[in-house]
Formats: sequence, structure tokens, C-alpha cells
Amino acid sequence: MASRVLSNQKRHDSPAWRQAMTVRLDYNAMMAATVGKPSGLAVQDLNGLAGKLAAAHRQIVERTGPGADFLGFLDLPYQDDTALDRIVATADRLAKLGDRHVVLGIGGSYLGARAVLDALGDPLHNERGRLARNGRPRLYFEGNNLDPDSMRALMDFLPAGRPAEAEAGFTVNVISKSGTTLETAVAFRILRQRLAQAYGDRYSERIVATTDARRGLLKEQADREGFETFVIPDDVGGRFSVLTPVGLLPAAIAGIDIKELVAGARSMAERCKSTDFLSNPAYLYAALQHLSEERGRNIWVMVAWGKALEGLAMWYDQLSAESLGKAGRGRIPLASVNTRDLHSRGQELQQGPRSVVVTNLCVDRYAPDHPMLWDAGDPDGLNYAAGKTMGQMLAGARQAVTFAYSRDQRPSMTLHLPELNAYTLGQVFYLFELATLVEGYMAGINPLDQPGVEDYKKFMFGLLGRTDMAQWKREFEKAPTTDPAFVL
Repeated sequence: MASRVLSNQKRHDSPAWRQAMTVRLDYNAMMAATVGKPSGLAVQDLNGLAGKLAAAHRQIVERTGPGADFLGFLDLPYQDDTALDRIVATADRLAKLGDRHVVLGIGGSYLGARAVLDALGDPLHNERGRLARNGRPRLYFEGNNLDPDSMRALMDFLPAGRPAEAEAGFTVNVISKSGTTLETAVAFRILRQRLAQAYGDRYSERIVATTDARRGLLKEQADREGFETFVIPDDVGGRFSVLTPVGLLPAAIAGIDIKELVAGARSMAERCKSTDFLSNPAYLYAALQHLSEERGRNIWVMVAWGKALEGLAMWYDQLSAESLGKAGRGRIPLASVNTRDLHSRGQELQQGPRSVVVTNLCVDRYAPDHPMLWDAGDPDGLNYAAGKTMGQMLAGARQAVTFAYSRDQRPSMTLHLPELNAYTLGQVFYLFELATLVEGYMAGINPLDQPGVEDYKKFMFGLLGRTDMAQWKREFEKAPTTDPAFVL
């Protein structure tokens, strides 16, 4: 996969390079010295959280906090290279079997992988020839919505019979711990039947199932039909699973260096061992958000400065919403892209209710980044910006917006990625995962469960005819009937 990474930038073991690639959190625009009182925070406000942070730290280190059975994500930065080598080998095998690869998953089984590919891949990957893609297949995501139009278009695109050439073939990676997630299971049945139609009794070699180690319908089906499997660890929840095969296998299929992703996460994990929370990026981020929510700023907007980071903002949207939105509290997360959304949401953020905290995601250096050329006639009046690159223009817009917010006492902070590569992205994943855990513990909730997600499913399965959910169908049928007077 063609990459956004700087020229010939592969894996670097140089300590100097690693240091230069350190992700930094700039929270000046959260502080009273920049945005004034009462909107801004003071250092003593942060220090006042020392007790809560120390308690959260003990719960994490001792693994005694709510949901401690799902703290396995803390260990993922230290996973063995052998496991990563197997993922790469399988990715290479699938890449040789066909030029179309479909990833099936929803929620945490989808958003992490999508964030990686959006950030590190070529935006026009699927439009380029196989040679330009370094032999990596085109990638498609399905099973993340009940969408008839999207599924129809994909099925029209995939071969119904055995392709004459291997490159015209397709493969599938289905991701589900239980195998019962409706959106993914429906899509998998449809695609598995198409594979069997195209490849006969050899269809199973084109399927990889990422699922539970021992139980569940998908695991049983994989064992019965002979799919290769990867394990979603028992102690890792879906939205924390990007550094498991859930996120790493799709990334490897795209040709992304997954060892660098893990190395980046490991470097952040080491930084976050500090008990001095002002030196611990994850604890500091959690503290800033906790204080903001306590002061009535209960809407969080993560602004991706560049389309490549939109998937990352959406990934964190789910991480935050499912982890912190419970017990009648929690920040409302929103994802945005600038400068695109300055022409829509920008109005409200600048002059709307003072209930928002903005986190900017930005890349400090792009490559290649060509300058805008001088035009002698200046027909568009843009010669004032001649010689500036688009990256410089983007940085100028971000600095202007941050200043405008600060000038009106609207707090924000900025996470700087020196470059956009696998190493820096791995750091960001771990930072936000740990920060979400800490924020949940400070709020006195379990950030590792999602009981509310299950409420609608009982009624949905009942309405669709699952016999074990018949009682929920009966309850639904007792609901007040629709009054035509209230339907226009």
C-alpha cells in the first residue's frame, strides 16, 4: 500500500529518531494564563486531582478497578514479535490469493483498522494498479451496518464464478468474538456463500476468522469448516483491540508495518508509567477532561486536522462514548475534520454554548508537500500565499483557530504527531486507551463494560424472530401504538 510516511521511511531503531517522533500534548490553551479566568485551568486545579489520579493508578497497577478482567490491552505493547510475524505471513498469503480483500466487523472490530488504513495508507489505494500497490489487494469494509445498497454494490463487484486469473479473486477476514453480532454475521453468511460459489470446496482457504479462542458460533464454524483463525484475547474488549489481530491483520494486509505500530505503543506505555501525572500524557489528558466536565464542559470535539486523521477521531469517538457514557454521566463525543468543518461546525464552536472542549489532532510535517506556485496574472488573488505549501496553510489555519478560541476564552488542546507514521500512530492509540481508563476510574464508573449497548438488541432479535428472545418481542408489542395524528 502506498503510504503517507516520509520518503523511504521504514523501521528505525535510532534513539535520536525515536525521540524526534515523540507525540506531544500541548495544553497551553486549556490554562488560565492563555484563555483567562474562569474558563482556563490553573496548575493548582490539576494538582488537586493528585489523590484521584493516585487511586486510579493503584487500581490499574494492581488490577483491582472495575472491569479489571478486561485490562489486557495494557499488555499489548509488549507482545512477542513471533505473534506479529504470523499475522504478517497470513497477510502475505491472502494478498497472493486475490486482489480484493473484504474486512467484516463493526464497532471496535472495525474502527481501529479503519483508523490505521486512513492514517497510513494512500487515499487512492483502491484506484491504483496492483503494481503501484506493491502487490497488496484492494480493501473493502463491510459488516459494519445493515445497509442494502452497500452490500448490493459489493456483491455486484465480486466474482460469482471462479475467476480466470488469481488476481481477480477475493478473500475475507471476519472479525467477531461471539459470531452473533448481527451486522457482521449477516454479511459473512452472504460472502461465505459467494466464496463457496466461486471456489467450491477450497473456499475456506480464503477466509480468516478473528474470534474467541475457545467458544462462540464463529469459532465453532471456523473449526468445522477449516478457516484459519486469530484470537481476540479474553481480557481485551473490542474498542481496546486495535493492537490485536483485530486491527493488525487488516493493517498487515495493506502492507503497513505492524511492528512499528506496536513499538510506538510500547514507547507511550513506558512514558505513561510515570506516577508524576504532569509528566504522564495519558493521566494528564484524563485530568484535563475530568476537570472540564466537572465545570460543565460536557461536549468533546476531536478535530482531525487533515482527512487522514478522521478515522482516528471516529475511533476515539466510540472509545469515549462506550467507555464513559453511563451512570447518567459522560462527555458527549464528536468527531470533526478541519479545515472542512470550519465552514459548518466552526460557527458553533466559536460562538455557541460554552460547554465544549476541543482536542486538535495535527501532523507537524507532511511529505511530499508541494508549494503553491506564483501565477503572473494572479487571477484568483492567491499570490500572497505563493511559495507556501498546503501543510503550512493547514498549520496556519489551526493556529488561527486556536488563537480565536483562546481569545474568546474557549479552551482547547493539541496533540502533535511529528510525522504521520506507524510509530507515532501507535503512541496515540495507547495514549487514548489509557487516558479513557483513567478518566473512567476518576469518575467512579466501569469504563470497560457497555451494558447499554445490549438493551436494544433484545428487542431487535425478538422482532427478527429469534425464539430465545420471544419475551422481548411480546414486550415490544405491548408498547403504545403509533397515533396517526402525530405522523405528518
